[in-house]
Amino acid sequence: MASSNQPSYGKREEEYRSIARRVMSERDVKDALEALQDRFQRLQFMFEDCVEVHKQRMEKRRLRKEELKTERKVNLVTIVSLLVLITSFLVRFARVVVVIGKYSSSVEQDQIQTYPNSLSN
Repeated sequence: MASSNQPSYGKREEEYRSIARRVMSERDVKDALEALQDRFQRLQFMFEDCVEVHKQRMEKRRLRKEELKTERKVNLVTIVSLLVLITSFLVRFARVVVVIGKYSSSVEQDQIQTYPNSLSN
């Protein structure tokens, strides 16, 4: 009788099972089966290794993107800080120019006012 796990091949089930046992017991078949199992294990190992390398590359790529984002932020902060400093310097310089302009115009006014007096002396 056929067990529930194995398919039924017809009326001569016992004969077919004995043929299958003989074929599977032959050395060449056993060697080929072992070679295939070994090859399959190596392929699994290679696949797992490739998956690991892929994960590492993706992690490196992610870290590099984060590094570039941070670098861009630092560059932006540096540029904005420099612009603020330059603007502050220019505003102070403009104030000095305005003060000097007022001072020089007041000196000119004083000279104009005092110049006629110096001629009369």
